Amino acid sequence: MLILYIVLWCAIILAVCYIASVLKKLQIAGERLAAGDLTYHVDTSRMIWDFKRHGENLNSISAGMSRTVEERVKSERFKTELITNVSHGIKTPLTSTLNYIDLLGKEEEKLRGTPCENTKIREYVQIIARQSARLKKLTEDLIEASKASTGNITVTLEKSDLNVLLSQAMGEYGERFERCGLDMIVRMPKEPVYVMADGRHLFRVFDNLMNNIIKYAMPGTRVYLTLENKGGQAVIIFRNISKYALDLELDELTERFVRGDLSRNSEGSGLGLSIAKSLTELQGRQFRIDTDADLFKVTLSFPIISCE
Repeated sequence: MLILYIVLWCAIILAVCYIASVLKKLQIAGERLAAGDLTYHVDTSRMIWDFKRHGENLNSISAGMSRTVEERVKSERFKTELITNVSHGIKTPLTSTLNYIDLLGKEEEKLRGTPCENTKIREYVQIIARQSARLKKLTEDLIEASKASTGNITVTLEKSDLNVLLSQAMGEYGERFERCGLDMIVRMPKEPVYVMADGRHLFRVFDNLMNNIIKYAMPGTRVYLTLENKGGQAVIIFRNISKYALDLELDELTERFVRGDLSRNSEGSGLGLSIAKSLTELQGRQFRIDTDADLFKVTLSFPIISCE
């Protein structure tokens, strides 16, 4: 009886250890899958009963998710290549069209003041020229958005003064802000603020953000642009009051072809914020959007470097 008692307890202990070991394996597998490690595989060779079935189910989930992610990546790559190829295909005939519109405009100018002058022709030429210019801008934005989203852009990080770059951007948009009835309030330190950045791409980021303000800010309101040093980080903040209700989720605002004007009454491709976000992140920096009712805020963060 004593021997049977000892054997029974040994069997119970072994069973408990086995169950604990198997459950630990299944727990680790679940945690790895939850963390996004789709390559993790559960060893079910020594499992039995429902433990084995559960392990195999986890492996099936991992394999299924891997296939889904691979198909999604392939789909995104295909769409990006399609956009790039179509944009390049449009660019050539569009350039030719713009050239002929220019020639047509010059011929129309020669007829002004003559009996052959036709004001309707002048109006039509202006409309075609304006719409062709919009199409050209959209094509260029498509190409740039495609390159930025795939990282197919050369980024050269150099010592850059944010005060200089922001001042240049404000100089180009000062009159446009006034025409739109927007009062720009600028707060920047007097001393230079140096960061490692690609000046060309960063200027495009500022350009897109200011252009976005021009399109979507409520006329007659203030626009705030601040540059601050917060714990060794250069923090650039753009703030404005939107003239349209901000009903979109924050992630949607930086999606391609998504605009703050859902009724599509304003001009624009919906690529500006997407390009700005991609160009910022390609430089290894942070780009964040926040909204509070009609307040729209974009924050950029760059590590400050020594001025020496």
